[in-house]
Amino acid sequence: MLINEDIERKREYMVPDLILKNGEIFTMNEQKDVYDSISIKDGRVLELGETKTLERKADEQTTIIDLNGKTVLPGFIDAHQHMVSFGFNLLHVNCQLDSIEKVIRAIEERARQVKPDEWIIGFGFDEAQFIEGRTLTKEDFSHIQNPVYITRFCLHTAVVNERALELAQITVREHQNLSEEIDMDESGMTGILRESAMDLVRRVIPPYTEAQIKEAVTLASKQYVKEGITSVHEAGMGFITDSLKEFFVLRDMSNNGELDVRVYGMILEKFWKEMKEKNLLKKEVENDFFSLGSIKLFADGTLSSQTAAMLDGYAPPIEGKGLFVYEKKELEEKVLRAHEEGKQIAIHAIGDAAVDLVVTAYEKAIKATPRKDHRHRIEHCGISNDYLLERIKKLNIAVVPHPGIVYFAGDVYKRVLKEDALQGLYTMKKFMEYDLQPALSSDCPVLPSSPLYSIYAVMTRETSSGDVLGEDQCISLYEAVTMYTKNAATAAFNEENQGSLCVGKFADMVILPEKFMHFTPHQVKQTEVEMTIVDGLIKYDKLAKKR
Repeated sequence: MLINEDIERKREYMVPDLILKNGEIFTMNEQKDVYDSISIKDGRVLELGETKTLERKADEQTTIIDLNGKTVLPGFIDAHQHMVSFGFNLLHVNCQLDSIEKVIRAIEERARQVKPDEWIIGFGFDEAQFIEGRTLTKEDFSHIQNPVYITRFCLHTAVVNERALELAQITVREHQNLSEEIDMDESGMTGILRESAMDLVRRVIPPYTEAQIKEAVTLASKQYVKEGITSVHEAGMGFITDSLKEFFVLRDMSNNGELDVRVYGMILEKFWKEMKEKNLLKKEVENDFFSLGSIKLFADGTLSSQTAAMLDGYAPPIEGKGLFVYEKKELEEKVLRAHEEGKQIAIHAIGDAAVDLVVTAYEKAIKATPRKDHRHRIEHCGISNDYLLERIKKLNIAVVPHPGIVYFAGDVYKRVLKEDALQGLYTMKKFMEYDLQPALSSDCPVLPSSPLYSIYAVMTRETSSGDVLGEDQCISLYEAVTMYTKNAATAAFNEENQGSLCVGKFADMVILPEKFMHFTPHQVKQTEVEMTIVDGLIKYDKLAKKR
């Protein structure tokens, strides 16, 4: 108690570096306090209160910004995204187009710009958006000499051309164990690869250098701060490069003060042993801008590609129930080892069969080695039911959904999912009723990175065609902001530093238009961030040139 009182006395005489005054500052704390001014010192919140009180403590070195009624929130925390992948997408060919013809033209244009043997990498295609009413195949790029590799927006499916198949030496005979993941028709391979089959091509694509990864991270973080994001959970370092290079780049950039956003880096399970052997898990690796988070695994695929594992299968005429990445015993063994190591575990599980598999694995591990505050996570938790949610609550498992996918892929879900599954689709209201404290995410680049896009989506549950899926699961703006701030911080064990604007916490915040917290969903969708502050420093200022 004496220590706290000493800190308070020192704070009383501190001169702030920055004051934001005359605004509407939503702290997002338990009491839902709102203030009109906030002061910052050494990257931390110094004080909240009335403008006159805070201004009296300023001197000639203090920067004072008049908000003129604008809204201030804690910086958005994206609890599941892929920064490196997103950054590289900004460098590769954008295939988020509405026709196969346009995709072909975009690939042809890149082919004219590169060497004949250079790989052409594209991202973001979605066959549901193509006016041709079909998906891409290798035949669409048979005239292109370069090897072509294009990922679907979900990152769980890709299409390649014949040249890429040749370089990867993919044959049906040699890869019979992946027969469900290599698309075939009467003529042979179509060029469509799913899940593990994608690795057969990725392994022959020239590896990215650390300099290229750094460029990708820089591009991604510049976009993030433009959208009010001050912290991200990187959902699997090495996911794109299949190496530890991403870890080394993020570590070095944080040590050199080159990160614009804070990164909670998840470790792909396949790299865990190597990181231990190289002594890379020590606390000295971490700082305020980079920390080591969960061990990351995958249980299944995605709904729109019908690789998410479903208890009752997909709607006719679709056959099968999706794919499991691991057999039950293997997953349980991996979870138990990680749990006994004392680590948080995060597992991608979208279909209800996968969610059930993950919950069971967590149950067994927790029973074998009880831990009070493990905060194990289910990433996405796309399809659930009351039975699963009761078990999740009992085990104190964190859920990290990306319900913005309902807008992007909802019309596909209506076609491929049975009614019961649709009723259990990203049930945000139920997550709250079970007090699961869901942390919102974009899964960028699967979805647009903007939190405002995802917030609009969870407020309306509209699909891109204007239909509404599960109107009873819509949530309020305040609830959505809580999930993007307070809950996201808790999912990363960092609620003492992030998630709300309280004295002593990181001075990470986003400034939005006046009366933002009263906006309609469609106003939210159209909103632009005014300013983003990270560690007390202005990282993005929309009106900088006008000041």
